[in-house]
Amino acid sequence: MAWTFLEKTAEYGTQSKQNTQKRKIIHLLFHHQELSIPELCQFLKLSVPTGTKLVEAFENHGMLVKAGKRESSGGRRPVAYRLVSNMGYIIGIELVFNAFKLGIVNLQRELVYEYESETFDISDKNAALDFLKHIVPQIIANQNIPPEKILGAGIGITGRVDHKKGISYSYLNLEQPLANHLQMEWGFPVFIDNDTHLLAWGENSFGLARAKKNAICVNLSRGLAVSLISNGQLHNGHSGFAGEFGHIFAADNKRACACGKKGCLETLVSGLALESAYAAQTGEKLPYKKILNLVERGQPQITETLHQMGEQLGRSLAVLVDLLNPELIVLSGGFVPVFETMRYSIIRGISLYSLPQLASDCEIKVSTLGDNAGVMGAYAMVFEQVLAP
Repeated sequence: MAWTFLEKTAEYGTQSKQNTQKRKIIHLLFHHQELSIPELCQFLKLSVPTGTKLVEAFENHGMLVKAGKRESSGGRRPVAYRLVSNMGYIIGIELVFNAFKLGIVNLQRELVYEYESETFDISDKNAALDFLKHIVPQIIANQNIPPEKILGAGIGITGRVDHKKGISYSYLNLEQPLANHLQMEWGFPVFIDNDTHLLAWGENSFGLARAKKNAICVNLSRGLAVSLISNGQLHNGHSGFAGEFGHIFAADNKRACACGKKGCLETLVSGLALESAYAAQTGEKLPYKKILNLVERGQPQITETLHQMGEQLGRSLAVLVDLLNPELIVLSGGFVPVFETMRYSIIRGISLYSLPQLASDCEIKVSTLGDNAGVMGAYAMVFEQVLAP
């Protein structure tokens, strides 16, 4: 297997140093996608002959391919290299209240397979674990991907998650860390984190928050949460639970939240809140995504509800704008298809309740990654964990 030459060893010899350099090359190509030998040598502070030998070793393992030539101000144009896309795959999984989503991404960040189920119930621990144990190997086999090419799986789970320990406290809590349990079942590395943290990881690595120092990523789906990027780094908090934005107090409305408290922001702004409002208006119960699909048909009642949610969301985000002074707020999650409808209301809420200079310094944008931000975040997390230099 081509990846075995990258295995970390306890020995400190020439081979160990070479492996470190090779890991760094993979890491650079992960972020830049295509680089020439002179560019790699500049990043790694290597001589061109040394860099050339390392690239040749990659080519001999069938892991690099020529991607064309760079522009040059004079002399021969250098050849650019990129990772061979089918030499490795990463699995991204999202586990939320009543949905399971899986994506398989290759080394060129291409989503090669996607699967989603809305019959998954994360609260039914035994059934959910049994489903996970069987569906992932089954999909890998059906896609004819050799198991040794799976570099790892990243799982985003709703609720409280300690990503360092691999423990999910809110759901699928076991005697041993969930990440360890699934790793033993599947035979490849498994890493877990809160679903909103992974969404922000995706935005920070590949989306609108890339190269941003201070940003807020909003995950408005069936629930509501945020993830913070501070000084270019994801902020997880002391216990890894930072970002429970949906559970701050918002109104004395006596409405029970899924967390057990009353008056949470999530009772006003979330897919659950939309389902409740729609049922009150029509007497019909529908999942929030199906309600969002009705917006395109121009139903005024739903549009008005979304405007009300947008302004309330803006009011609450105004607190974070004044507190954190972000340069960007990325709107992401299941509500992405209707954020343009809500955009003015959100901006209005922020403008009315935030300090004018801080509000004007903060852009509000809708995610370009759409519903795949979490899967791409899982991809970034696994890559960093497995192939970090």
